[in-house]
Amino acid sequence: MNGMVNWKNINSNSMATLNRNQRLLDVLIGKRSTVNKGQRDSFIRSDNLVDEIGLYTVPELKAKGVINEEILDMINFAYLDGTETPDSFIFGGVEYFEEDIPPISLDRCEKAVAKNNAIVFESGKYYQFTDKEGKPHILTCTYGHMTQPRSNTKRGIADDESFEIGRFWNLLSKNGTFIGLHCSEEEERRLLNDAGITEGFFSVQVGDNKQEYFYSNGHAGAAVLKERYDNTYQMFMTQTEILFRDYKPGDVFRVGDREYVLSEDKKLDIPYGADIYDVKWPPRKKTQVDSNV
Repeated sequence: MNGMVNWKNINSNSMATLNRNQRLLDVLIGKRSTVNKGQRDSFIRSDNLVDEIGLYTVPELKAKGVINEEILDMINFAYLDGTETPDSFIFGGVEYFEEDIPPISLDRCEKAVAKNNAIVFESGKYYQFTDKEGKPHILTCTYGHMTQPRSNTKRGIADDESFEIGRFWNLLSKNGTFIGLHCSEEEERRLLNDAGITEGFFSVQVGDNKQEYFYSNGHAGAAVLKERYDNTYQMFMTQTEILFRDYKPGDVFRVGDREYVLSEDKKLDIPYGADIYDVKWPPRKKTQVDSNV
């Protein structure tokens, strides 16, 4: 008997080895048992070399999220960080549908008010404006641009008045030379006045874009580029022979709300910052040509 082979034990050991090898093979190829289905397993992922250990999970469906103030801000100020579909926004695998987007509370909006004749619109903030009819309008400073809130336009809530207000401040923050092509001088002055901007030098900043102006009551429009003002002022100070050749010493010029007398050398002592676009000129002296007419 001692010389006989115990085939029963050998078969048992062989089956155990086969089962163990099968389980190891299943682990290596990421095979999941029906018992553990739906649970998180440890597995070894191999691309010819076993070099990484990770977790295998069943792919989750996108969850539908609730749009609170934090998500509303992401929609309005960071929508490029997510994914936008025709009817939703997706942030971090969570989908937020346009039908669930709430309105923006006016309590969260800042009034557009200048300080020391400088108005600054900061990225990531809501701003409230009022049109000439007294209706409130909400704009956001998003990616350095004054625009209608994305949460509103996504729901189809947009209006021309809000667009015009946003364009006005965007143009002024860069170059408002041709602002008159887009709005009347009356509307230009109203928007500046509503923002608390007064006569003299002022600046407009939207995000990182900033431009300086001179607020004038004269013929050049309300917002005159500071660079243009400086050039005009320099002309008043240096080109006197051309500007005042038809005037005589002692003539009175009204610049803004003040009067200035032409000196004997035909110069006006106008201080820098005076409204040189709001000038009332005295009658010209008669020349020989004029008298022969």
